[in-house]
Amino acid sequence: MSVTSSIRRASLVRQGSLLFVLVCIYAFLLVPVVIVILTSFTGQSFPAVPYDGISLEWYAELMTDSQLLGALVTSFIVATVASLLSVAFGTAAAVGFVRAEFPYKQQLSTIMLLPMIISPVITGIALIRYFGMLDVSSGYPALIIGHSILTIPYVFLLVRSQLVTFDEDLEKASRVLGADSTVTFLNVTAPIISPALLAGFFVAFVVSFGEFTATQFLISPGSSTVPVEIYTMLRTGLTPTINALSTVLVVIMVAAALLSRYFE
Repeated sequence: MSVTSSIRRASLVRQGSLLFVLVCIYAFLLVPVVIVILTSFTGQSFPAVPYDGISLEWYAELMTDSQLLGALVTSFIVATVASLLSVAFGTAAAVGFVRAEFPYKQQLSTIMLLPMIISPVITGIALIRYFGMLDVSSGYPALIIGHSILTIPYVFLLVRSQLVTFDEDLEKASRVLGADSTVTFLNVTAPIISPALLAGFFVAFVVSFGEFTATQFLISPGSSTVPVEIYTMLRTGLTPTINALSTVLVVIMVAAALLSRYFE
């Protein structure tokens, strides 16, 4: 056997091993989700793989359940508004940290990431106590502010990484031509970093839409989100309706994540 053949065989074995490991990892991560999606199409009254045919019965029931639809609407509104606020504040923070020089810059940058690092339980407890001191009512106001705080670090990281490689000479040229800082940002900086802004929005949307741990401290009657509603329904038993709602949640979050990757 030639040396070339041995090297080729070793390379094929290595690639095959890596492919096998990759398939195992993806199977470990995705099989539970696939099972949830499959069982949402069952015609039985309990979650089961639909061997005897696909049924949309539980999706039809989901569309007629005002409480579950209300939770979907609440999650969508909260995630959208919180993501917009996160883009605004996260971008402003990123610009400040990249463009300005001030003491303890690195330490303060780390503090910006605390909502992403510490447990959401601690964040939820802290927020509910803080909102109580400020007389902020639970429900939409608390949910939007709380989710904004939780998602700002993601936008901050994405925009800051884009600004680090940004050519500041473009901004200087704009100011030399008479534009002020605001006009320069809107017409020069923002269009160039727009992929990071859009990616940050969708990442924040995914995080907000799926947030459960801190959210349960902030909801009020009539403003429950989808993850909280799923947890509440699980207390009475696992039904195909829960799987149908979970599938809708998965589709929305995967679509937002794919859009985030596309723009990034």
